[in-house]
Amino acid sequence: MKKAIIYSFCVCLFSWAVFGLVWLIALKGQQSNGIGMQVTKTLYMFFPMIVALFLQLVRNEKPSGTGFIKFKISWSWLIAVAIPFVVLLLSVLISALMPGTQLHYGPEGLIAFSGLEGDAADQIIAQFSAMPPIAVIAGTLISGLIAGCTVNAVAAFGEEYGWRNYLVDALRGQLFWKAALLIGIAWGIWHAPLILLGHNYPQHPVPGVGMMCVFCVLLGVIELWIVLKTGSVIPAAMMHGTVNAIAGTSMFLVNGGSDLTVGMQGLSGIIAMAITIAVIYFYDRRHDGIMAKGILL
Repeated sequence: MKKAIIYSFCVCLFSWAVFGLVWLIALKGQQSNGIGMQVTKTLYMFFPMIVALFLQLVRNEKPSGTGFIKFKISWSWLIAVAIPFVVLLLSVLISALMPGTQLHYGPEGLIAFSGLEGDAADQIIAQFSAMPPIAVIAGTLISGLIAGCTVNAVAAFGEEYGWRNYLVDALRGQLFWKAALLIGIAWGIWHAPLILLGHNYPQHPVPGVGMMCVFCVLLGVIELWIVLKTGSVIPAAMMHGTVNAIAGTSMFLVNGGSDLTVGMQGLSGIIAMAITIAVIYFYDRRHDGIMAKGILL
C-alpha cells in the first residue's frame, strides 16, 4: 500500500508541476482546443509512465517485472475493444431520457460542448452537411476503432503503464474492488488541471473534477478486470484509446442537456458504465470470479 501511495503522490506532483509550468510559459490564454494545448494534453498522458519508470529505476526493478507487459492476443482483447461501443450506445439512449434532451442528429451539440467557434465551427457544419448521417456515424465509429487501437492506444499506454501496470503491481494482495477504487480516485484526481481548464466538462469545470473521479473509478473497474482477465495492460490501453476516440460521437446524436448529464463523460455515461459493470460482474461470477472474490496476485 505504501508503494501505491508514494506513486500516486509522485505522479500527481510531477504531472501538475510540469503542466503548470508549460501552461504559464506557453499556453496561458490559449483555448482548450488549441494546437498547443492538444499537444500538451497528449504529452500529459505519458507522465504516469515516466514516473513509474523512474521509480522502477530507483528501486532497481525491471519494467517488465510487474508481469502485465505482455502481447499475447486472446478473445478477451475483443471484449476490451467492444465495451466502449456498448457504453457509447447505452449512454446515447440514456442521454435521450434526461430532462430537456432528445435524440437528434446534428453538429450543434458537438460544437457547443467542444467550444468550437468561427471557421472551426463552420468546417464541422460543412462536413455534416456534405455526407448523409449514416456515413458520418459509421465513419466516426470506424475511424475511432482504428485510432483507438493504434495511435490513441500508444498515448493511452502512457497512462495505463502507470495506473493499471505499476500501481496494480503495487497493490498486490488487495481485494479487487478496493484496488479499483484507489486507482480510480488517484486517476481522476490526476486529471484535475485539465478538467479545470475545460477538458471534458467545459461548461462545469469545477464540478467536472468530481465527475471525472467517478468516471475514472467506473472505467477503471472495467479496465482492471480486462488487465487481470488478459494478464496484459495492452488491451486496457486499446480500450482507453477507443473511449477517447469515440466519446464525442454522443455529442452529435443528442440534443440538449449539459456536459454533466449527457454523453459518455456525463451522468448518462456513468449509468451506462455501471450497467456494463453489473453485466460483467454476473458473467465473471460464473467464470473467473476476478471481481467477486479476486485478490490481486
